[in-house]
Amino acid sequence: MSATVSRPPVAAPLSPSLPANYWRQWFASAISNLGDGINFVAMPLLALTLTGDERLIAAVTLATLLPWLLLALPVGVVVDRLQRQSLMIAANVVRVLLFGLIAAGAIVERLEVWHLLVLLLVIGACEVFFDSSAQAFVPMLVERHQLERANGYLFAAEVAAGSIAGLSIGALLFDRSVGLPFAANAASFTVAAALIASIRLARTAVANPQPNTDRRLRAGVRWLLDHPMLRTLAVMFAVTNLGLMFGQGIFVKYAVEELGLNSVEFGILLTVTAMGAASGGIVGPRLIGVIGLRNSVVVPYAAFGTGQIVIGLAPAASIVAATGFVVGFGITVWNVATVTVRQRVIPADRFGRVNGVYRWLGAAAGALGVAAGGFVAYATNLRAPFLTGGAITLIALVVFARPVLRGLADEGAAEPARESGAR
Repeated sequence: MSATVSRPPVAAPLSPSLPANYWRQWFASAISNLGDGINFVAMPLLALTLTGDERLIAAVTLATLLPWLLLALPVGVVVDRLQRQSLMIAANVVRVLLFGLIAAGAIVERLEVWHLLVLLLVIGACEVFFDSSAQAFVPMLVERHQLERANGYLFAAEVAAGSIAGLSIGALLFDRSVGLPFAANAASFTVAAALIASIRLARTAVANPQPNTDRRLRAGVRWLLDHPMLRTLAVMFAVTNLGLMFGQGIFVKYAVEELGLNSVEFGILLTVTAMGAASGGIVGPRLIGVIGLRNSVVVPYAAFGTGQIVIGLAPAASIVAATGFVVGFGITVWNVATVTVRQRVIPADRFGRVNGVYRWLGAAAGALGVAAGGFVAYATNLRAPFLTGGAITLIALVVFARPVLRGLADEGAAEPARESGAR
């Protein structure tokens, strides 16, 4: 792992134990996720104005996932070779331009669903570059023992700004003007890019591969395959992501037609789920300290599976909202725990590639889940995808929980990662 960064005196940290550079990244994440939250509620509503076909509505979500399937592996190599900070800035600048195009097209009513799908593919590609770089960037900003806290604060900011605030704002903006939410999103990425550019790393903190390091993609694949615990965790993650995404692509139509919600009420429903996720980001690090990192990786899967089944059977929006709160809480705790495990276990000089392989498996499964859920809804009804996805997730818990817990115990994932290469 690289050395810690310099701590410039011009911006005092908000916490005595986390450096100023981390808080610049935190504010950038909060602002850009505010735009993401606006987009999260506005994009499916926009798609619903362009088409009523469940398959095409699901394709809107699928378009943001396909780039992970296509690019996560090669981008992992790029992250290990180039400066992660520069990649994040470039990704945000491109997203400013693309969301500006969506805003303009929606305002002049010249946007077709096919145009939207193409733009979302490119936006998704930018997300791959940004997110892959960001997860590898955090260990360059804080000490290893601070990772749970740093990740927890980042996830809390992501949810509080992107969901609690962003979803509500997005629904209101969409109700006022169909293009306004996407213009706001473009503005958020502009500010975030400027904040990331303001981070000044010490020369020793810039992660460059060592001369003898195997920088090829297959080295990252081989490292993951040779690591029993992380390999098993990756498979469990993929199967669970498949189940969770079954209902995601058609959720907006489910909310409108099955629950009878309008655009503002749909935003409120998503906001309640986000409140649970934000609570997980704030409470998560303490909860992990109480029940342990190992249990925090596995226990949330029970909430994922049960929650999907409850949503599929729920007769009222209030039940869906309460269930969403619990599922959102579990997702954030799980994210904090699993990201921390990867940051500690994977060597810094190949984090981008190994993490890219790990996330590629989840993206592939998620894309398959979104597509399959759309076809299941088209062939049956809007509740069936949630019931199917919940069953898949609970099966994953039964099959993989014990091997993952045993592997985490053997690995000692709560300990700092080794500096050396592959095991």
